[in-house]
Amino acid sequence: MPKFKHSPNGAGTVTKLSGNRRKPFRALAPARFDLEQQKWVQDTVGYFETAMQARDALAAYRQCPPAISPKTTFSELFEVWKPQGYMNISKSAVNGYNAAFSRFAPIHSQRVVEIKTPQLQFCITEQARAGASHSALHQMKVVAGLLMKYAVQLDLISRNYAEFVQIPKDEQTEKGILTDLDLMKIQAEAENGDTAARHVMIMCFTGWRIQEYCNLTVFDYDREQHTLRGGLKTDAGRDRVVPVPERVRGYVEEFFASSERLCGLNVKQLREAFYLLLDRLGIQSVDVQKKKITPHSTRHTYNSMLAKQGVSVEKRMKLMGQVSEDVNRKVYTHTEIEELTAAVSGL
Repeated sequence: MPKFKHSPNGAGTVTKLSGNRRKPFRALAPARFDLEQQKWVQDTVGYFETAMQARDALAAYRQCPPAISPKTTFSELFEVWKPQGYMNISKSAVNGYNAAFSRFAPIHSQRVVEIKTPQLQFCITEQARAGASHSALHQMKVVAGLLMKYAVQLDLISRNYAEFVQIPKDEQTEKGILTDLDLMKIQAEAENGDTAARHVMIMCFTGWRIQEYCNLTVFDYDREQHTLRGGLKTDAGRDRVVPVPERVRGYVEEFFASSERLCGLNVKQLREAFYLLLDRLGIQSVDVQKKKITPHSTRHTYNSMLAKQGVSVEKRMKLMGQVSEDVNRKVYTHTEIEELTAAVSGL
């Protein structure tokens, strides 16, 4: 009998059982983490006479997961919700939601009907202790709220327990900006091929939040108009278009030439690389006004440079994804993109 191909990752598994059986081929669902056993397990979809039948059953299982019931786990609910929840959001927002859901790993295999505020709060508190940013914790609460609301709609639970989850207060420490001398040092390092310096330069000249930046992929880049589309956090911030100035355009295209992701680092790794770069270049961790220099300072630096170029407040708000009177309008006309590109051309 010819050897059959392995299924792709996340597609489940087909195995052939030993002995003389009428249905020797077993179809196993994609792995899930079992909280009680503290290990990854695969549920049996069924037994079949041929490998082809087993693979067809797996395909049908993935297309139509088991019906929602009191036994439905948090992870299963997420999979059922995704087609609806991801219908009208950008790829970068999808990446953000996926990352937020992954932080709920301790309750992935718990039944939805058993999940109340304490279980959700435990996950967020643990992530806060592990050093997750305020925006990451906020994203967790958003995702939990969407899933719990969906569970209410399906009559699995009677109320949205995510509404009562608390996230630690965001310490609104004023962030400093990088000086022209700091930027010269970083640019020199970037020109010498330093990857971290190149990422910091791109962030300084595009204004993305660190989580937004880490979510950007080649599918968000318009090579003809030299713009990136993405964003998180607010209605104005999501799915916004940011022109890439010529000064850092080469770095962006070089990164995309070797990977689908603009940044090969996650948020924690990029944050660490940022501070190591500052230390290596002798850039102070506070500016002259005693404001702390953090990765978010690249955003303040971008805003400051735009202001120096005489870019209007309205255009700066649009470029940075801040709240404005037309936050619900997502279609950028060609003229608007040209205006935004002109606004950053002097950087």
